[in-house]
Amino acid sequence: MKRKNYAILLFCFIITVNVNAAGPGTYYNSIDTNQSCSQLKTLLFNLISSNTTVITYSQVDNFYSTTDSKPSEFGAGEEIVDRYCAENPIGLDYCNFTYGTSFCSGALPGSDTNQCVCYNKEHVFPKSWFGTIVYPMYSDMHYVWPADNRINLFKSNYPIGYAKNVYFTSRNGSTVGQSDGTKNFGYTSSNVFEPIDAFKGDFARAYLYVVTRYEDSISGWVGRSTSGNVLSGNKYPGYDSWILQLCVKWSKMDPPSLFEQQRNDAVQSIQGNRNPYIDHPNWVEKVFGVNGISSSCVSTGIINKKNDDDFSLYPNPAQHILYVKYKNKIADQSAYIEVMNILGSKIKSQEVTTEELQLIDISNFPEGAYFINLIYNGSGHVATFIKK
Repeated sequence: MKRKNYAILLFCFIITVNVNAAGPGTYYNSIDTNQSCSQLKTLLFNLISSNTTVITYSQVDNFYSTTDSKPSEFGAGEEIVDRYCAENPIGLDYCNFTYGTSFCSGALPGSDTNQCVCYNKEHVFPKSWFGTIVYPMYSDMHYVWPADNRINLFKSNYPIGYAKNVYFTSRNGSTVGQSDGTKNFGYTSSNVFEPIDAFKGDFARAYLYVVTRYEDSISGWVGRSTSGNVLSGNKYPGYDSWILQLCVKWSKMDPPSLFEQQRNDAVQSIQGNRNPYIDHPNWVEKVFGVNGISSSCVSTGIINKKNDDDFSLYPNPAQHILYVKYKNKIADQSAYIEVMNILGSKIKSQEVTTEELQLIDISNFPEGAYFINLIYNGSGHVATFIKK
C-alpha cells in the first residue's frame, strides 16, 4: 500500500517520518540464502509453518484493531484499512469504517447493494480453493483482510488479474470483469478481481505466501471450486505459469509499503509467523524464477562446492571476456561450465573445450555479480566474478 502524498497529510508525515516497522529481527537466521528455487521455498515453508498459533475464524476480526487500523482521516479515533474499496492513496478515503461498529457480523441493511456500509473478512486467496472451513488456512491473517461487504460479494472466488469489460467498480477503483488475456499471460478462463495499482503488490505477496506456507497441502487442492485455474497440482512452483508471472510482476511494480511491514509484525505477534516476501521482496524471483518463469529457475550448485580450487578466473572484474584457467586436466571428463546470476538462474552454459584455458563472452551481461560453476565428476566447483 502506497503512502498518501497529498498536502493535507504533509504534517502527519513530518511528525511520523521516524516511525518504522519492527522488522523480522532474527526470524530468518536459519535460512540458507545460498539456496534458491524449490530448495529455498521449502526452507521458507519449514520456517513459516513452525511454531505457529492457530486462531479461530471468529477471532480474526477481533484482531483488526491491531493489524488493520490507522488514524482516522475523518476526525478523531481510528479507522479500518480496507484495500478493496475504502483506501484512497491520493486523497481522502472513500469509507470511514470504524473497528467493531462497522463490522458486518450479519448482513446489515443495504450492505449487499451499497458500498461503504460495513466491512467483512475477505480471503484474498479464496477459501473455496482449499475447502472452506479448513484450519489453519481458514483463519490465516496473512491473507484474511478487511473488505467492504459489497465488493466482497462481487469478488467471489475469482483470481486476481487484469480485468476488461468491467461490470463492477469499487469506490477506490478496484474492479471485477473478464480476464484480459493479453495482460494476464494468456489466461481467459474466468473473471478476475483487479485491485488498484497501489495495492497490486500487496495481493500478489499474499498469493505467494499461501503457496509457500502450504506447499505440503496445495497439491490436494486442485479440483476444489475454481482452484484448477491457478494451482499447478505440485509443491513447486505450486501455481500455474500465468498467475505466477502475474504475481511476480505485481510484486516488483508495487514493493512492500510501511503498512505491509507493520501488518507483518502485527500478524506475527498473533499467529507466530511472517510473510517472507514482504520482508525480503528480492526472494520472490529467487524462489519463483526471474519474472516468475519457474521453469528457468535452476538452484545454484554452491551446495556441491569442492574446496580443491580447481580453477581460477581473470580478469576479475571483467568487462567483455572472462578467462577460466584450469589447474587439472578435466576436458576428457565431460566437463561443462554454467554461469548463473545471483538469483541462481542459469544464463549461460558451455562445454569445456581445452585442458587449460576457456574464454567466456560476457559482453552482453548486465553489470553485477555472477557465479561460475565448473561441473565434472558429478560435482560443482564454484567461483564468483564481477561484470563491470
